[in-house]
Amino acid sequence: MEEKVSESPVPFSELLKEIDVKDKSTAYVLIEANPAEIPFIMEELSKIENVKSADVVTGIYDIIVFLEGEDQNEIGRVVIRDINSIRGVKKATTCMVVKI
Repeated sequence: MEEKVSESPVPFSELLKEIDVKDKSTAYVLIEANPAEIPFIMEELSKIENVKSADVVTGIYDIIVFLEGEDQNEIGRVVIRDINSIRGVKKATTCMVVKI
C-alpha cells in the first residue's frame, strides 16, 4: 500500500524541531569572484578558522566554501566580516544547512 503524501507544505518550525540545538551550524557559501583574484581569495579563505573546505568550481560560481560555526549568527558574521571583505570577492551567497 502506498503512503499518502501531504499536499500542504511543512512549516519550517516543524522541519527544525528535531535538531539538537547543541549541533554546530554549517553552511555553504557560493562565491562569485574576479578570476585573477581566485588564488588570493583561496589563500585568504585558508586563514579563516570557520572555513572547513573551499574549492574552485566551474559554472556560475567560482568558489564553494563549507563553513562551520556555533550558530547561524556566527556563520553570518564570518560571511559578512571575513569573506565579503576579501579582495576580489564580488558576491557571496550563503546557504545554511538544515537537517530534515
